[in-house]
Amino acid sequence: MPLNNPLRRLNANLVRGVYLTIATLLISLGHSFSAQAQEKPEIKYASVNGVKLAYYLKGKGDPMIMIMGYAGTLSAWDPALLEELAKNNQLIIFDNRGAGLSTDTKENNTTIPQMADDAAALVKSLGFKKVNVFSWSMGARVGQQLVIRHPDLVSKAILCAPNPGGKYQIAINKKVGEELNNPSLSPMENFELLFPMTPQGKAAAKVVYERFMAAKAAGTIPDDFVVSKETKARQVRARITLWDADNQNYLDLKKIKIPVLVADGREDIIDNPQNSVVIASQIPFAWLAFYEGGHAFLFQSYKKLTETVNVFLQKD
Repeated sequence: MPLNNPLRRLNANLVRGVYLTIATLLISLGHSFSAQAQEKPEIKYASVNGVKLAYYLKGKGDPMIMIMGYAGTLSAWDPALLEELAKNNQLIIFDNRGAGLSTDTKENNTTIPQMADDAAALVKSLGFKKVNVFSWSMGARVGQQLVIRHPDLVSKAILCAPNPGGKYQIAINKKVGEELNNPSLSPMENFELLFPMTPQGKAAAKVVYERFMAAKAAGTIPDDFVVSKETKARQVRARITLWDADNQNYLDLKKIKIPVLVADGREDIIDNPQNSVVIASQIPFAWLAFYEGGHAFLFQSYKKLTETVNVFLQKD
């Protein structure tokens, strides 16, 4: 059913707050640890659509482009998830325009389709004929548009915690929004809200946070965590204002002909997991899988998710 204006504002505010918290935590890692490892990911740049996208490659196998969510950078992927995926795939890990080390144009008004076109241009610039897609949160919105707008470039797609857009999306609960926006919560308490609000969920949040700290200390993830206020505002407009008004994305899902895996956390309070059911029901023959965890289920349940991803990618 359609979102009304208060819920739109609530959705924008809570997502902005949660992802800014993630960014703050990750930035703090950069300040707390010096680069100790001699080997680091090699950041390169590709000129596409008037901007320069920062990226690096990791792993061996079929190419898989990793599309990050709101206010996230190429350093915001769980190191353990990347290690598992890199065992069977060559990961293309990049910053969306304006995020992290990537540039943007002064006059640009970012949109989800535009970011999908950027991803497609990056794939072409690297010389890949086809890639698999792994996308999360806002990135899963970009992933949907990448498949819809550039079907010849994509072999298979994984959409994690996606949202169909427009009147077809499921709104966030008001009480949840109030909890997420509680100013008295510490950064760690906010981070924990990406996980189930249970002892197990809090424990999982701590484990994931410690993985980030260890990777930063070892130098196995780049020091690339900053997203400007301008870019955040542009992404908010893209993923909230424009996406809420876009009914066409959902309608175009039925035209998708490639295999798609839709995945979500059973206790996702940021993007209601029912949104994954809506999307999987619209895409012909889509796979649908739920895992232990919340919005960051792909970090908490990375082993089980990657097992499913491996089967999905190997399936003819």
